[in-house]
Amino acid sequence: TYTKTAALGFLQVANYRTEVWFQVFSRMLVFAGIVLLWSIIGTGNTGQTYDQLIAYFLVANGVRELIDALYGKFGSGVIDEIKMGKISAYLLQPTHTVVFMYFKHLGTRGVTIAFSVLYVIVGMLLAPPTSVMAGLLFLLVVLSGAVICFSQNTMVGCGAFFFFLAKGIKNVVNHISKVFSGALTPLTFFPAVYQKPVMFSPFASYAYLPATLLQTKTVDTFLLWQVGASIIW
Repeated sequence: TYTKTAALGFLQVANYRTEVWFQVFSRMLVFAGIVLLWSIIGTGNTGQTYDQLIAYFLVANGVRELIDALYGKFGSGVIDEIKMGKISAYLLQPTHTVVFMYFKHLGTRGVTIAFSVLYVIVGMLLAPPTSVMAGLLFLLVVLSGAVICFSQNTMVGCGAFFFFLAKGIKNVVNHISKVFSGALTPLTFFPAVYQKPVMFSPFASYAYLPATLLQTKTVDTFLLWQVGASIIW
């Protein structure tokens, strides 16, 4: 039932080819803007080569897109289903309501997922992982980040049961996530007093931590603590 629901969602989106290509173009444009910004700032300020800088943002934004942390569309979908009353029909079905709704949403993200995976692959080609352990920890953090994002979207979506302006709350959470995930600005650029709290926040698992794991030369204790915090979240 769940896989068929996902497949149906994918077919619905695939029928609108113009919109699919528009999504691809818009994502390329956004990424180009980020790279241009940091090219102006200069690689000397980041301590990375130009290839490493591009690879960081490719992986960071690819992972964030992959786990649906970019816009939190699953949360928006839950809010819409609740407001339109469709949630009642789902609750009557002999399925797990939240899982069913997630697979329905997952199917509509087929093109987005493919594009985000391409981002990550190109990033890994520009700056290959330095160790097998770092690669395995990367996969672990992506998985934990996906679970964290799923939980975040579910909680924000369920806010529609209690708040009329639930989408406003979702937008606030998305903006906080965008700033503290490290997808736009590496967390190492934050003031020293804020760096550690932000690095151990759940949002770091969306972009900064996965990208850092693929570029680190040694997996030290501090990185392991960050991975542990991601799993705990």
